[in-house]
Formats: sequence, structure tokens, C-alpha cells
Amino acid sequence: MAPALHAGDWLLLDPTASRWPRRGSIVVFHEPGADILAIKRVAAHPGDRVRIQAGILHLADDEAWLLGDNAAVSVDSRRYGPVPLSALVGRAWFRYGPIRRLGWLPRI
Repeated sequence: MAPALHAGDWLLLDPTASRWPRRGSIVVFHEPGADILAIKRVAAHPGDRVRIQAGILHLADDEAWLLGDNAAVSVDSRRYGPVPLSALVGRAWFRYGPIRRLGWLPRI
């Protein structure tokens, strides 16, 4: 799948936790084990089951499974596991720059 975001995109975030995480939403979060912000897509939300190499992983009520759109090069939950909801900063919902890419962000 082609990435939904490009370097230099300006995004509006919704910080209200009551409306996310929903499957397919793009979220900004504090990457586990690092002091950086990252952007990924929610593939599974709290309480879901995720198939991994070792079997089936049951997400806790406070965890999300986040994946990048470009699986071949993405560092995501396949590497660092479930992400606690407390690490989520906001849901990206609108791109307001650059002007030629203005618009709603796609949900899958």
C-alpha cells in the first residue's frame, strides 16, 4: 500500500481519546523505547486479537496495534509490540499543507 503521508505534510490532530483509536485511523504517538513522536495506522484496538509469528496476541484494554502503510520498511508494532493508549497523542484527521495535498486523511 502507498503511504498516506509524505515528509512535510502538516496535520491537524484530534486529541480526544473518547473518539479513537479506531481501526484504520492514523495516530501520532510516543514510540516505545524512544523519545520521539511517530505516525502509524491503527490496525487493532483494545481487546482485539492479532496474529503474530508466535501465535495469537490478545490486546489488553489499554493497548493498540499500530502498523505503517509501507510494511516493507516500517518500524511498527511488529517490532516493538502493542502500544499503550497512554502513549497516543492524537488522531490525525486533516492535512492542511502543502496546499496541493490539502484534504481529509484516508481511513482504511
